[in-house]
Amino acid sequence: MPDCIVVGGGVIGMLTARALYKAGMDVMLLERAALGGESSWAGGGIISPLYAWNYADAVNRLAERSKQLYPLLVAELLDETGIDSELLHSGLFVLNNTPVETILTWGQHWGVEIQKIEQRSQVSRIEPATASNVTHGLWLPAIMQIRNPRLVKALKGSFEHLGIACKEHTPVAEILTENNKITGVRSENESFFADKVVLASGAWTAQFGTATREISVQPVKGQMIMFHGEPGLLKTMVLAEGHYVIPRKDGHILAGSTLEKADFDKTVSVSAMTELHQAAVSLVPMLADLPVERQWAGLRPGTEQGIPYICPHPQIEGLFIHAGHYRNGIVLGAASAELMAAVVLEQNTRMDASAYQMNAEH
Repeated sequence: MPDCIVVGGGVIGMLTARALYKAGMDVMLLERAALGGESSWAGGGIISPLYAWNYADAVNRLAERSKQLYPLLVAELLDETGIDSELLHSGLFVLNNTPVETILTWGQHWGVEIQKIEQRSQVSRIEPATASNVTHGLWLPAIMQIRNPRLVKALKGSFEHLGIACKEHTPVAEILTENNKITGVRSENESFFADKVVLASGAWTAQFGTATREISVQPVKGQMIMFHGEPGLLKTMVLAEGHYVIPRKDGHILAGSTLEKADFDKTVSVSAMTELHQAAVSLVPMLADLPVERQWAGLRPGTEQGIPYICPHPQIEGLFIHAGHYRNGIVLGAASAELMAAVVLEQNTRMDASAYQMNAEH
């Protein structure tokens, strides 16, 4: 019998299981479909919340800690698996309507370098592919990106290398309890027993009867497209009015993303394709000449304030909730898993965990 069962095999669940395993726990992970097949695979991989200055301190604390952890994590995964997650220091150029002084003050508070750009010549040095009418913005040179499908692949390889027990295509149907204490979980065909269970099921977390009333996590669909280009056409990530373009190492360029309340519907639409294509071309005109190779959709686990749950369940001993990261699962994942592991193991935490409790404002 494992010490802990992690329910959910996205990046949050995989990082949590890996952190617990490395801390000495016998862990089993159960995933309803394929590992990393939902929002973990579908996002852009920017290692910063979009417009981070609009987020609560609880989100920024995790984001800044994750920025410290990702280089080490990626190096460990490369050593274990030989798979490069492609952590790149692309920098982020932002066109923004928020008062600049507010953003610069935020940057000073969190130690994030932000340069105020006020001339086209400066813009061209940062990213010459931007439209000629882009004459000012904010440059965040230290912002990184990671290629999330490769991170997912590396985490899968890490599970194999370390021998972490994992069952894909095993949807959990019920959380098992006795006298308000966890005893395990039940899938469609089998029961699995453990004294601790971590629910890390993303947008599906609130579907478990045990947690439905307390957890407010809703699926928010996001659609993206990918252009086929050559390496070096675009140097940096560019963000404007909620849309972004992200250059990959091999020349592919991602453009995203939509925000749609569509329950669990993951179908793609022509209207989203049009919106994303127009937004991307308005930022980087040369994209108009590149073919769109793919369009896809993912379901983000949304909470009202974007603050995730990283906490024990208040009524059920041995049950823990790790969900609700909204658009920032990759961004917050490394630090969030570190904190969740400390909570499960009842260790001292690096940061105040109270903001991530079930009775906190999310």
